[in-house]
Amino acid sequence: MNNHGIFSPDRTKVRTLLSIKSIFLFLLFTFAFEMAYASSVYSQTKVFTMQSAEKTVLQVFKEIEKNSEFIIFYRDGVIDLNRKVSVNVVNQSVDKILEQLLAHTDNGFTIKDRQIIIYKKETSATPSVSQQKNKIKVTGVVTDAKGESIIGANVVVKGNPTIGAITNMEGRYEVMLPSDDVILLVSYLGYNTEEIKVKGRRNINVVLHEDSKALDEVVIVGYGKQKKESVVVSMSSIKPKDIVVPSRSLNNSLAGQVAGLIAVQRSGEPGYDNAEFWIRGVSTFAGGTSPLVLVDGVPRNMSDIEPDEIETFSVLKDAAATAIYGAEGANGVVLVTTKRGRVEKAKISFKTEHTISSPTRLPEFVGSADYLSLYNEALRNDGEGPQFSDELIAHYRNNDDPDLYPNTNWIDELLRKNTFSHRYTLNVRGGTEKAKYFVSGAYYNESGLFKNRPNGIYDTNIGIDRFNLRSNIDMAVSSTTTVGVDLAMQYLINNYPGTGTSTIFRSMLITPPYAFPAVYSDGTVATYAQERDANMRNPYNLLMNSGYAKEYRTGIQSKVNVNQKLDFITKGLSANLNVSYDYDSEMIIRREYNPTRYHATGRDELGQLIFSTVVSGNPDIQDPKNSATSATKKIYIDASINYKRTFGKHDVGAMLLYMQKETQQHNVPLPFRKQGFVGRATYGYDGRYFIEGNFGYTGSEAFAEGNRFGFFPAIGAAYYLSNESFYPEAIKKVVNKLKLRASVGRTGNDKTGQERFLYRPTFTTNAGGFTQGIGDTGGTNGIGNGIVEGRFAAPYLAWEIEDKQNYGFDLGLFDNRIDIIFDYFRSERRDILLQRRTVPQLGGLRQDPWQNFGKVRNQGIDMSMNLNQQIGKLKLSARGTFTFTRNKILEYDELPQKYGYQAVTGTRVSENTLYIADRLYTEDDFIVSTNANGLKTYKLRSELPRPTLGGLIGPGDIKYVDVNGDGVIDSYDQVRGVGNPSTPEIIYGFGLNAEYKGFYASIFFQGAGNTSVLLGGATSEGWYPFSWGVDQSNYRTFALDRWTENNPSQDVIIPRLHKNNANNANNRVASTWWLRNGSFLRLKNIEFGYQLPKKFMDKIGFEAARIYIMGYNLAVWDDIKYFDPEAGNANAGLNYPLPRTFTLGLDFTF
Repeated sequence: MNNHGIFSPDRTKVRTLLSIKSIFLFLLFTFAFEMAYASSVYSQTKVFTMQSAEKTVLQVFKEIEKNSEFIIFYRDGVIDLNRKVSVNVVNQSVDKILEQLLAHTDNGFTIKDRQIIIYKKETSATPSVSQQKNKIKVTGVVTDAKGESIIGANVVVKGNPTIGAITNMEGRYEVMLPSDDVILLVSYLGYNTEEIKVKGRRNINVVLHEDSKALDEVVIVGYGKQKKESVVVSMSSIKPKDIVVPSRSLNNSLAGQVAGLIAVQRSGEPGYDNAEFWIRGVSTFAGGTSPLVLVDGVPRNMSDIEPDEIETFSVLKDAAATAIYGAEGANGVVLVTTKRGRVEKAKISFKTEHTISSPTRLPEFVGSADYLSLYNEALRNDGEGPQFSDELIAHYRNNDDPDLYPNTNWIDELLRKNTFSHRYTLNVRGGTEKAKYFVSGAYYNESGLFKNRPNGIYDTNIGIDRFNLRSNIDMAVSSTTTVGVDLAMQYLINNYPGTGTSTIFRSMLITPPYAFPAVYSDGTVATYAQERDANMRNPYNLLMNSGYAKEYRTGIQSKVNVNQKLDFITKGLSANLNVSYDYDSEMIIRREYNPTRYHATGRDELGQLIFSTVVSGNPDIQDPKNSATSATKKIYIDASINYKRTFGKHDVGAMLLYMQKETQQHNVPLPFRKQGFVGRATYGYDGRYFIEGNFGYTGSEAFAEGNRFGFFPAIGAAYYLSNESFYPEAIKKVVNKLKLRASVGRTGNDKTGQERFLYRPTFTTNAGGFTQGIGDTGGTNGIGNGIVEGRFAAPYLAWEIEDKQNYGFDLGLFDNRIDIIFDYFRSERRDILLQRRTVPQLGGLRQDPWQNFGKVRNQGIDMSMNLNQQIGKLKLSARGTFTFTRNKILEYDELPQKYGYQAVTGTRVSENTLYIADRLYTEDDFIVSTNANGLKTYKLRSELPRPTLGGLIGPGDIKYVDVNGDGVIDSYDQVRGVGNPSTPEIIYGFGLNAEYKGFYASIFFQGAGNTSVLLGGATSEGWYPFSWGVDQSNYRTFALDRWTENNPSQDVIIPRLHKNNANNANNRVASTWWLRNGSFLRLKNIEFGYQLPKKFMDKIGFEAARIYIMGYNLAVWDDIKYFDPEAGNANAGLNYPLPRTFTLGLDFTF
């Protein structure tokens, strides 16, 4: 077979990927090292004017810190803070002030960027030999949990703070001790103090961990940042390390990790495995339930962001948090911020992960002999004689001739046992006061479950190659102006078979094992004796002999941010501008292959197979074709004026912002546009009382003038009860933090799919269809072209409105060792945007008109809990989340129902409408007779309800409840609201972490509750035996648990067998017989790792390194058993299975 230029598999895989990698790494290293060598010192550019007399040293220090970004470190007893001094400088740097301040003292100072360390100068006196012998020198390095040096940490002797030292610019310290029978106290602002017993050691390295109650943590909120203690809104955050999973998509790590977020992953197919997620459940029945996702403040897709690029991940839930997003805030908001540079020397981090995966569950099928025997049983149940003789079945059972009597296991023929993925990430982070940078590059590769074509003409497996590049630069162009320039790129190459994945899996599940082998023993392409319809295809041919496709996706995201301080107008005033431009493109190249297909009918006298030609094809693969091209560009702009200032105990803040965005798709003539205004005002008093008001005023193209803009206000308040002076100390020892929160507000939604300008009607020309005059061809009574109305105008269409309430509290117990956040929420969405279905077409409308109609209430609770405890050197932490949400449809577009139990109004969104299964019929329910074949026939007794659902009825078939009591089983006996919705109402997660002497382990469980799965889903294919007859079905092993005359049990999975869907019509309707509890508990993640010792790292010149192994989706406990319960009603496991993975990783920084 000839190669076809650049599309030959060896060249595509090698030349393309290597060239991309080379360019990618060159750009990354060039930029990283240019930024690493850039330098400037804040202390040289910041100037002061200070004229003070008779101030204490402490007062001068505080004035320096107040009017700059400097932090001054000193150890108690090193300097006389009460000494009165006079300082007189005009436009001088801080070192000039310190020189005056410390003149004629035994103190000196060191400046490193924004850190100033005050120390005591060494005296010229030399200690005596005996004094030196009595002293013990202990040295070491103090770092944080990430291995970064802590400058200015205090290291003192417990009980004698006059003996000690302060760490230098590298985090090192040296202290002379009177003996080794002492305890060192190591402390730093914002970190927990460590007590270290010396016990003869001379080198002691210390790791300090953040003190959650001491840190004045800043959290990301809508269009800004706030101190955590002042936040009044309902929001949840997750640490980036908790969302690192061996998967392409960031979405797949969210379930159970974030309180209030409900997520399910329906498929594991590489490239199409994004989990669906909702914030606080579903509040509408009209679609458009996805939350707004913002990456660095810009609406973007987060699926292809590398986890190592993420700095913070937050979910905004209540109206006070989301009203400022106006039209897009009703479904909640996800905020993702990526990492930025720091004022520090350049640090390079590299991580590599290698993963092996296998399906969590795959279907199992019976062999050919059992399949044919079971079909004969179905025929007998239907009153017919057997189709397959015992002699023929014996050939299949004995495997006499695999070509003519095959026993094909399609799972084994098409799928691998394991798949592999690899991830490499490299990032550089650092900077100075003038320029800070974060540069990251990553390569991710994942292969799918499909086997490759034996002769290697082309790759038939699913595969992804993804390249990521991100550069975030912040520059201080002046003392009041900063500019940020962000650039991110993703390039993906997806390979997949010429036939869609779902089609291949479906074919595996409906193709019987006896029909033909995957390929004949001589290599001849096999198929049915006739390919009568789309169901009758060889699954092997769909994978191996249909060609392949390559998808090329490029994403470029850019943003420029300018922040200008306006203190010259009034202190605390600033202006901010964000401008972003994103471009996404996609191209799919297909190469079709359609070889001639044959069916073996026997063997000749020489034993050679005799073939009949079923489909004549082409032996050569076709030339490449560009089957699809798309491109989208997005422009986003926001400009804001911000104010934040403190007056004594009063903290005030305000923001006014203008936003505009535009999305242009290549095949849409007019871009999608949206604009709006946003406002926020905040007030806090003495760290106890906080109030915040927000509004969003947003315009949408979906509505006519007069309804185009919507106003969405919200207000929230918080009360820090534990900060009150009257708060009892006895209670504070247990409940050290108690914060109460409440909010009310309104959000909106304008999502109508791709429907646009709904206030205008549409018309279709050249409609044809009526007779007039001489006609358009000159003859008499010809057919003339006409104009007809398409969409009916909706000039009064307006915003979908959701009113929200939220009440919650934050609780800290036992010095914040236990942290609890709890919220109760309630919302009501009304004026839902939908097309009315109850407007009769007899009214003259060719299309259902758009209207605001419908109302849904949603309420529930969400909470999170974190626990931290240290026992000696063993550090333990636990975390958990719980979310419960329940909706109710209050108003629905439906005609009055004859029976109230069939009404949608009053039920939950996505609930089932089902027949109620009573039991299986028994022989006593029938009048039994014998037909011409000597087989029993059955007539239902007249006193029983008469089924009208079709099919044959006999013992072992499902008997349904006559709900309305009319003596007939028909559509009026279907009941709405049976079981639970397909979307879980409960999502929870809990995990435990442990660290000991460099070793660490973590385990995390995730679960779902209050959800139902309907076996068979939306289709009977691959689930009910013999759905399409003997030639277009398969038989799963679980279906062996069936009703038979010899086993007339009521406790079986499958009722009486029938030969096809027509005869099985009664059993295959959606009923409670097939309804299962979809709740599950999953062992989501286990990780074991080892952090290499700091002492060893110093010797080899590394900052930190760790090695780890991780398991993902390791086990699941549920009631389904036949397929992964998280797949829900997704066609009864017809889709690509979810993966179970094991990962080995190495992560180091230098």
